Amino acid sequence: MEPSSKGPVELTAEEKAILNEGIGLILSRWTAMRAAVENGWGGRDSQEKAELTVSNVFDYFTLSKDPMDFDGLADILEKGLTDLNTVAEDGSLDEVTDKLLDLYEECLEGNYKTVENLRNTNPRTSASVVKVSNGNDDEDEESDDEDEDTNMNHDQTTDMMVDASDHKPEAMPVDEPVADDGWTVVSTKKNKGKRN
Repeated sequence: MEPSSKGPVELTAEEKAILNEGIGLILSRWTAMRAAVENGWGGRDSQEKAELTVSNVFDYFTLSKDPMDFDGLADILEKGLTDLNTVAEDGSLDEVTDKLLDLYEECLEGNYKTVENLRNTNPRTSASVVKVSNGNDDEDEESDDEDEDTNMNHDQTTDMMVDASDHKPEAMPVDEPVADDGWTVVSTKKNKGKRN
């Protein structure tokens, strides 16, 4: 099928389902979005905001008069990151936009190889350095309690290692003292990890 200039191409139910799944798979593997969701940069509802972005991209492809418009799709993705207080400074926005446009074209042709490949591969399991920002680049909004964060970089941009593997580190055994009655003595964690 060729996209029509008169409006969106009507996809079959199967094409819509696979397109939606593919969008979700691509966006869930986008390091900037994944980091924002995993770290809660968009607040408690970060996961819902990411899912809304998937829905907005799907609606763009199925309802837009020009679903192949690169800039229109990139704007939706950028807004999705902005909602998560994140900025991708690594060029990945353009890369993800291209991947989504390719996915859409493949679905129009009934070619689902990309989605099948995404299904059969785990999210990247190797760590990689990614430059992302949580969007707090405005230095105009200085707070009175600035002295609390003297060691923090004000632009909140970091080079971070992101490990997407599902491997959980094993708990290290700790020799804990055992009381005479057989109970294990647990030390208090008073003031550990808390800021004053």
